[in-house]
Amino acid sequence: MSKKSALHIAKGVEDAPFINPKWKGAKRLKQDTESLAEAVLQGDITALSLAITIAESTSSEDELRCRALMNRLHPESGGAFRIGISGVPGVGKSTFLEAYCSFLLNHDPDARIAVLAVDPSSEWSKGSILGDKTRMESIGKSNRVFIRPSASGGRLGGVARSTFEAVTLCEAAGFNFIFVETVGVGQSETVVSKLTDCFLFLAMPGTGDELQGIKKGIMEMADVIALNKCDGDRIQQAEQSAIELQGALQLITRTQDHWQPPVLQISALHSAGMEDMWSALDRFQRHGKLNGWTDKRRSAQQEYWFRSTIGDLLFERMSAKENWGKERDDLLAQIASGKVSPFEASRLLMDKILA
Repeated sequence: MSKKSALHIAKGVEDAPFINPKWKGAKRLKQDTESLAEAVLQGDITALSLAITIAESTSSEDELRCRALMNRLHPESGGAFRIGISGVPGVGKSTFLEAYCSFLLNHDPDARIAVLAVDPSSEWSKGSILGDKTRMESIGKSNRVFIRPSASGGRLGGVARSTFEAVTLCEAAGFNFIFVETVGVGQSETVVSKLTDCFLFLAMPGTGDELQGIKKGIMEMADVIALNKCDGDRIQQAEQSAIELQGALQLITRTQDHWQPPVLQISALHSAGMEDMWSALDRFQRHGKLNGWTDKRRSAQQEYWFRSTIGDLLFERMSAKENWGKERDDLLAQIASGKVSPFEASRLLMDKILA
């Protein structure tokens, strides 16, 4: 007599074809470019979200629409105070943004805030969690705040490729404070300084950031430095870290704008030090405008993105060439076999394309 096995597959139910039988699939709102641009200028959040989605798209149709949008809206931008935020993972960037933006909304009745949060993309799946909005729930409910998470797409620099366009679109929509939160992974984060007026670097007490920052090149670019999580039994440690950071800053000479970055002690979790932060950012903004440094920085940023875009477009055009795949694979095979170095292979390919 055969014994029935305890291992068996229970009969399940059939999957429903759709959660909602009437759902016909997601469709992007169709709107002509001129109407979309006018809606963005009126501060329409739905139109702004759609415009940023078009800027992030890689399709040729959306690329043409993005160019038309930027040509129309770029002259209307430039009026916001742009603040880039970076720091090691776990330093509390999202918690700080929620605390500071809440303070700013209460302090300035005319403040309209856009938060562009860049999430890291997986090298394997190319996906991204995009969960920053859920970590800023309280300010996300305000009609004066726009939060847009974007995937980095594997791009170095802590910002997504379309972040520059997103900043321009948010300014055209009337937002006067724009925060760019980077993925927070190290040295490449300094590229955010090529996009913003003020670079805020967040550190933690007793983690060695005061020395690591010099190695990474971040401290040289930081305009305001804040030690977060200065609460509980970390207060005394925070005092020591602040002294060490101040000492590290003495080794850095900033002759271009004659600004000495302040070192603040804050606790975003308890909303402590937000008024000091507002005062420091306000002083920096006034200093930059008074000395003309803000205009100079933005001019240099425009040149940087001009050069960066040329490199991106060259790669895209190369990828579109008919024999690109074969030429690339041949050179990759030579690199793998050790016949040529990656640098020599790159030069050989460029010589062939530009010949």
